[in-house]
Amino acid sequence: MRRAFRTLLPLWIFLLMCFSCTAAQAATISHLYVWDASHGVPADPSALPPQAIEWFKRGSKYYLFLPAGVDASNLYVHFTGSANSFSTGSEKVENNSVTDVFTPGKTVTLRNGSNYYEVTVMQSETLDSVYLTTESGNITYISESKTHREGGTLCVITSEGKKVYSNDFDYVRVRGNYSFYPNKKSFHIRLNDGYNMLGMGSSKTWLLIANYMDNSLLRNAIAYDMAFACHLPGTVEYRNADVYVNHQYYGTYLLTEKIQINKSRVGIQDLEELTESVNAKPLNEYKHSGTHAYAKGTGSYYAIPNNPEDITGGYLMQLELEDRYTQSATGFVTEHGQAVQLKSPEYISKEQLAYISSLVQSFENAIWAKDGIDPVTGKHFFEIADKDSLVGKYIIEEITKNLDANKSSFYIFKDTDFNNDKLQFGPVWDFDNAYGNYTSAYYKKTLVNTSGLHAAADDFEKYYWWPKLYEHEEFVEAVMEAYELRFRPCLEVLLGLREADGAMDEMRSLDDYRDFMTSSAAMNFTRWRTFNDESFPVKTGANYKENIEYLRTFLKGRMKYLDSIWLKK
Repeated sequence: MRRAFRTLLPLWIFLLMCFSCTAAQAATISHLYVWDASHGVPADPSALPPQAIEWFKRGSKYYLFLPAGVDASNLYVHFTGSANSFSTGSEKVENNSVTDVFTPGKTVTLRNGSNYYEVTVMQSETLDSVYLTTESGNITYISESKTHREGGTLCVITSEGKKVYSNDFDYVRVRGNYSFYPNKKSFHIRLNDGYNMLGMGSSKTWLLIANYMDNSLLRNAIAYDMAFACHLPGTVEYRNADVYVNHQYYGTYLLTEKIQINKSRVGIQDLEELTESVNAKPLNEYKHSGTHAYAKGTGSYYAIPNNPEDITGGYLMQLELEDRYTQSATGFVTEHGQAVQLKSPEYISKEQLAYISSLVQSFENAIWAKDGIDPVTGKHFFEIADKDSLVGKYIIEEITKNLDANKSSFYIFKDTDFNNDKLQFGPVWDFDNAYGNYTSAYYKKTLVNTSGLHAAADDFEKYYWWPKLYEHEEFVEAVMEAYELRFRPCLEVLLGLREADGAMDEMRSLDDYRDFMTSSAAMNFTRWRTFNDESFPVKTGANYKENIEYLRTFLKGRMKYLDSIWLKK
């Protein structure tokens, strides 16, 4: 019997070793999360805090994308799977513990038995961070339609690591037209209460703009800073941010205000709010009248019984493409065919529509008249529209060669006559398809070429306003003056030809913008490999540096051309 046992002993040892080896191999890490331990450790680590960051896997490699302000030497680590720990050579790290093994700029190998995971650690240096968590834990539902909404939690932490906001929100939805379709989504967030986010003024509504098509990540920011420096009305504030959605890194975004009537946004009278106060039912419950169809000289409104005493303001409008106009709640189409959406009041009465459509029609009549005067009212277009905003809006569209210059993201607003009886052109919006970046084959040659006019020469539709305005000598003279005094100095700052001063304090050189964004951009383009993407209509560079140089070359060429036609000899 002893002899039999001795004979079987080696076999038992062999089987035990095989079992141990198999067990070690089976101990795996499925998901790994880290967060700054200084923000606290939950009693139940599986109940992840909003700022928990999950590793990102591509092929056999893993990445940890850390935001600015996170202390990488003090990271709480939590992972799921069958493993209880991993080693990094001489150091063993237990699950649900604090570690310093994830060093930014390094690749660390995590080992557990025969399993290993190569994790490259990257960290942003300058941007604030935003953490968006949906109730479902994914964005599948809201990605199906812009009408789908879901609640969740929003957390905002500054680049210094200070948590400035953490609360549940009313809903989030995916937003955008072209930008609705890429995997890097843009988001519309509605808070339960107004909040002054990062000093941008109190509001319930905030946007996260993906800038997926812009490999410089700067086109919108530069346009908004130029608009602010040149005093264009209602210019939106923004903050660059590293965004995490359901604990997964989503890239570099713009956290921005939404264009809306609000004391800290477009600061005019809220006519919709006043109309609601004098009617018994919600405005959208009254009968719709007019037509949603696109047809010249028509309108769409609601049979709202009561109006406030003063209906001269405020109105927020957007010029839009014909097919998008038909999806709006209310609006009108001018006699020449320009579709105008009513953003506010969104549900407009017959009398309000008659007032604002007549005013806009008078402006259109004036710019179509050879003398610039509406034959019906006897007013010149500069008497109907604010000169500085009209001219400034045109110049910024022309400097940038914005794809949508005449057709979309084109806002106009009007306050009460008591405050200001003229149409205001702005706020400016949406410049990712500008500065030599385009989405349409039709514009392939004209938009990449730094010479030539675009907004004023666009003959795609005969009802566009900028080409008609540019036929008027007084408009061109006003453009030349504003370009030399207000806009060209901003271009000089961008190109490093002068220092920003006075009103141009918002402007920075392109090199300064680049340096501020570089570390975040490195993470973004590791996550989203869009450099010279074959699906993009123009190739702007094989890396971030080349994209900045592409933008610089465009701005230099554009300034040279505009100097040749707008600077007096």
